[in-house]
Amino acid sequence: MAITIKDVAKKAGVATSTVSRTIQDHSSISEKTKKKVRSVMKELGYQPNLAARGLVNKNMRTIGVILPVSDGTVFKNPFFLEMIRGISKACNEKKYMVALASGTTEEELLESIQTMSKGGRADGFIVLYSKQKDRIIDYLHKENLFYAMIGKPYEYENEIVYVDNDNQLAGKDATDYLLALEHKKIAYIDGNFGQMMSSERLSGYKQALLSAGINYNSEYIIQGKSTNLSQKETIKELFSSKNFPTAVVAGDDLIAMELIYSLKEINLRIPEDVSIISFNNSMFAEIVQPTLTSIDLHVAYLSEQVVEKLIEFIEGKQTLAIKIILPHEIIERNSCAKLNKIT
Repeated sequence: MAITIKDVAKKAGVATSTVSRTIQDHSSISEKTKKKVRSVMKELGYQPNLAARGLVNKNMRTIGVILPVSDGTVFKNPFFLEMIRGISKACNEKKYMVALASGTTEEELLESIQTMSKGGRADGFIVLYSKQKDRIIDYLHKENLFYAMIGKPYEYENEIVYVDNDNQLAGKDATDYLLALEHKKIAYIDGNFGQMMSSERLSGYKQALLSAGINYNSEYIIQGKSTNLSQKETIKELFSSKNFPTAVVAGDDLIAMELIYSLKEINLRIPEDVSIISFNNSMFAEIVQPTLTSIDLHVAYLSEQVVEKLIEFIEGKQTLAIKIILPHEIIERNSCAKLNKIT
């Protein structure tokens, strides 16, 4: 079994970050400690990987941005495009370059990241998603690479730098907004409940309903790609029934926009028949008709913060894993109306 940085840290009685900074010959580590760590590295036969040696030479200054596994639709999602744009802007200001890592399968994505890390092509990584049983996170963690996440991690929460919104609260606030408009039959439609973000918002949705004394209806919870024909049929079937929901919490603006088109096909009007609130406050929220009431997650600031904190870690200015939770804000437009005004 290969000797890892954790083995060195344990043998030397120091933190893994101390070993990393010794490899970088960082000024924050005393010469006495460096000597001790290097002695243990030699004793155990530990060889820093190419990425670590690149850090010593300080010749990379590149952040790898890891996108979720996708068939290409991720590049059509304004949320990810805005994050990439925000990260690129923040990296430019810090004199770092950006390299994207993507793949149509988990194996393909992992291979891309391994090529970048073993080839010394990135100082650290930013992961733009969070899901359970993720081989990508396991690899980054096992290899002791510098990385940060946008979103709350399923594992290693106290060991990872991450920036997020309170998605459970955001889901609750979205549902409470519709409840305040006197809606009781509220659906939740999202693209992927395997993501931490989606599962937390769903939890907030359920919490809001239960707090209002309403038992959530499992038929009102729909997941899966909105472009999937079976999901479109499920949505049309639900909203064609006598007991159709009068309001929807949609997972993002793109889902909400596609929902509007689907409901128009069965002659339902927004917001006269169905109110919709969504997330991200993207450009779609303003161009679709009617314009969407949407929760602004302040993506630009979120991107700026994750870059800043990761670079602090890379450059040895920060040694503790920290989390930052940013506020959200409901931007009211024309897709929601009070129930008693439209019935």
